[in-house]
Amino acid sequence: MITPREYLINLGVENTIHSGRTFYEHLCNVEDILKICRADEDTCLAGLYHSIYGTSYFKIQTTDNRELIKSVIGERAEYLAWIFCNAKRPFCWFCGNKIVFTNGEFIVVDNKTLHDLQMIEGANLLEQKCGADLIISFAAKNSE
Repeated sequence: MITPREYLINLGVENTIHSGRTFYEHLCNVEDILKICRADEDTCLAGLYHSIYGTSYFKIQTTDNRELIKSVIGERAEYLAWIFCNAKRPFCWFCGNKIVFTNGEFIVVDNKTLHDLQMIEGANLLEQKCGADLIISFAAKNSE
């Protein structure tokens, strides 16, 4: 049986550049951050596939075959990844359980789903070192 990471390689993501490294490295790093944060397996796998359908920022759509992705990472993980790819990020995570999509439509999710999506966003931003300068500045000021 093929692993989720092996399937990404089969899709060719190691040949795509993302934030100064390969798309494959970025996706694996996001999954690793979620594992460190003790996210559940579905959330970690969704993190691994969080941009597979393209996002509002990363416009490259690796695939649109949701059924195939479900067979690789499972239904809940694929659902989280699909929402993440279609969400009007990052602001949608701060509007309660109503997730607005880039096409103007929305869905309402339960609290756990919202939390898991926020975890994926956090891991994604950490992996790209977004806001790292603010964190370093804050740490320096508070260590004096």
